[in-house]
Amino acid sequence: MTARGRWWAPLLIGAAALASGRCASSAPPREAAPAARQEAPPSALTPQAETTPLIATTPPEWLTGDEWTFGWASGANTGIKVVAIAGSMEIGGTRYYLARVGDLDHLYTRDLRWAGALRSGRVEMRMTPPEPWFVWPLETGHRWSHQSRFEDSNGTKQRDDSFTVIGEETIEVPAGRFRAFKIVRRGADGDADEYWYAPQVGYYVKWIGRRADTQFEELLQSYRPVPRLIPAPRGPTPPSDQK
Repeated sequence: MTARGRWWAPLLIGAAALASGRCASSAPPREAAPAARQEAPPSALTPQAETTPLIATTPPEWLTGDEWTFGWASGANTGIKVVAIAGSMEIGGTRYYLARVGDLDHLYTRDLRWAGALRSGRVEMRMTPPEPWFVWPLETGHRWSHQSRFEDSNGTKQRDDSFTVIGEETIEVPAGRFRAFKIVRRGADGDADEYWYAPQVGYYVKWIGRRADTQFEELLQSYRPVPRLIPAPRGPTPPSDQK
């Protein structure tokens, strides 16, 4: 696989194989989670939720065990990709999420910048500096650019990308109905991505990518978060002893 076909692992983690028509090695089908693991209910948006301003001021918190399942299609090829948070690790004083797809653990900073991927604990690829697929807060019209160096076993490739938050859209996918921010990435080499980030699931729910003459799409099929702890309500303020 060429560097051109692999550098864009950041957002889709594991979808680089789609561009070359090879999915089995990086995104093998997986069985459904055990029954004890509850899936987040479909997003049934109420009229009030439809009109409430969409907010994504800070990055989501990913917890070990969070899992997103996507169905993908590229031409006549289709398949399933599972993204599971396998833990975290510290490298050079920076803490990273480990997002597992197949046998690769992708490294994300706490603000969801993609830094690279490990296979069996060894660096398989890296992006320097990490690629900012999201820059917070997300809001319509927000733009940013990024120059980076992508490295893997095929060598080094310079990247020059621009990103734009196009606006808010309501998206229907197999997992349900979500309000999302549509973001567009354009590369200096002509490659492009459109992806829809839904704060409700802390990730994208739809993604369309174009690499030369190849186009592919991913749609969220299910989101299985681990339970979040809800802070206990604060009790009444005790009376002051001072008079």
